[in-house]
Amino acid sequence: MPRDLRTFLKELEAANEIVTISKEVDPLKNLAGLAWQGENKLGKATFFTNLKGFPGWRAVSYADASRKRLSMAVDTTPREFIPTMNEMLKKGPTKKQLVAEGPVQEVVKIGAEASLYDLPIHIMSNLDAGQYMGGAMAVIKDPETGIQNVSLHRHQVKGKDRLGVLIHPGRHMDMIYQKYEAKNEKMPIALVIGHHATYYLTCCWTFPFGVDEFEMAGTFLGEPVRTVKCKTVDLEVPADAEIIIEGYMLPHVREEEGPFAEHTGYARAGAGLNPVIEITAITHRTDAIYYALQGGKPIASSQILDGLPMEVVIYNRVKDVGGFVDIKDVVAIPCAGGSHIIVVQITPKIQGEAKDVAMAVLSSTYLHPKIAMVVDDDIDPHDNKELIWSLSTRVNPERDVFIVGGTHGHHLDASLPLLTPPGTHPQIRRGSKMGIDATKPPLTEPDARDHFTRSHAMGSDVFDINDFLK
Repeated sequence: MPRDLRTFLKELEAANEIVTISKEVDPLKNLAGLAWQGENKLGKATFFTNLKGFPGWRAVSYADASRKRLSMAVDTTPREFIPTMNEMLKKGPTKKQLVAEGPVQEVVKIGAEASLYDLPIHIMSNLDAGQYMGGAMAVIKDPETGIQNVSLHRHQVKGKDRLGVLIHPGRHMDMIYQKYEAKNEKMPIALVIGHHATYYLTCCWTFPFGVDEFEMAGTFLGEPVRTVKCKTVDLEVPADAEIIIEGYMLPHVREEEGPFAEHTGYARAGAGLNPVIEITAITHRTDAIYYALQGGKPIASSQILDGLPMEVVIYNRVKDVGGFVDIKDVVAIPCAGGSHIIVVQITPKIQGEAKDVAMAVLSSTYLHPKIAMVVDDDIDPHDNKELIWSLSTRVNPERDVFIVGGTHGHHLDASLPLLTPPGTHPQIRRGSKMGIDATKPPLTEPDARDHFTRSHAMGSDVFDINDFLK
């Protein structure tokens, strides 16, 4: 049986990682708030079985919004995520398997029959311009190579058959879209909603240009992705997804899009004149489950999806700085507004190594990081209390903090000044980046390093309080 959203939900249920809400929930008024509370107060994904105005439909949110759940998706643990993914990456892409039919096309609506209003698309925040899809994986095709590209974007419902979309400037989708615009041609696009968490993980990964993310999903899943041909556009989509929206992105057409509460928790960044998609068909399973990926106020699903791939990529960049770094772990802080803070755990060998590591993080493949913090091997980078303690007891700001100005910043980071006029696409921001050396003195200075040996409560490393409560 193919691994899809339904098999993953069963895994979450078995691991007590999801809660079911059977009372009526309104996608336009409270689904987002209940889903957010489920994750941020209960630590669980939410499965909704009674949606107001959408009889027969179900929805799930935050299924892939924790380090544990995404690790489960690739059959590993949070602490083993980076080495596990590195071993999988060595295998390369797994060729897709084209099939004649699949569950995602059990219901087919083409042309005037296709209406976005038939889907339980929810409103994510009080600041949003209206209904938004956050869990739609955009499938497009390079017109020169024929290779498909998959990425995750926000899509605003602007009518029954019209969507607004924000494209990240300079990224793969933007590069391909520009090729169609140069020929004044519509770009075929298919939006995939609802599938195994591994699909969302791979579509948020920064693979080299020309790599089909679904073929990497096949590698991570351990089985080829089954695909079917779309009904109205020349694209292949996962046969075992829940919903497919087909259409075309229009060339040289821009309309007002936004505001929308992004992963930063702010809504105005990115809003303005953005591209438009015209819908030509909608297909879905008979009993489809809508994936209500939740953005906005931290922690949002997108922060985890962005962060974990980033950790793997940055780990591989940092480990060879100066020839070799004794690197232990990399953590993209999920509550840091979209992985703007990266923590690297190392055992420093010589003076200056921690700062070299921080510079490598800040000049990596990703624009997100603007603060890189390097900690020692006795600090748990997953524990915010540990990080604050290290920052307060091992950092002399005039010696251990450096700032690089005039750097290219993430276009959704509202704290950075815009270089382009507001409301135009793309938005380009310039800012600064900061590195923090929160390590102890290096191994070459044993006496000084020993001065920072941590104390612990007598017996805490030997005795467990639970043994005294029995």
